[in-house]
Amino acid sequence: MQIRRAVPRDADAIAKLAADAAAEEGAVSGLEADRIKAHAFGSTALFEAWVAQERNNAPIIAHAIITKSYDMRRAAPTVVLCELYVAPSHRRGGLARKMMSAVARRASELGARELAITTGVENEVAQKFFAAVGARPRQAAVFMMSADGIEWLAAEGL
Repeated sequence: MQIRRAVPRDADAIAKLAADAAAEEGAVSGLEADRIKAHAFGSTALFEAWVAQERNNAPIIAHAIITKSYDMRRAAPTVVLCELYVAPSHRRGGLARKMMSAVARRASELGARELAITTGVENEVAQKFFAAVGARPRQAAVFMMSADGIEWLAAEGL
């Protein structure tokens, strides 16, 4: 098994896996190949993607998507795991745990003091998995502002 940081030519496969992950939860993914190419690579990348293959040039069978953040109170970098997905045909063989190990290594390289993991409130399988690899749930109030709200608030300062 090979786990590596994604490169631009992986964008189509990552987009397909992201669509599959969303569909399993009854949702639709907005993570299209063009967005991956625009946002995951280069000096201004907004996220990193990590992929797994059985061998070189084999199909991508899993991905992990992380973002980098900063904990102001600890004055230290943090990493957020936004998505971990393993193709159904490759589940129950330890691949998700290996992907988490790669994410943890990357978090350590970045000097992160915490690895935040996001998953659906109703995704009990994911919650059990993350608990099994040592993560603990933390209650937090999360506020989200829509694109319309962002535009409205940004215009207020004009």
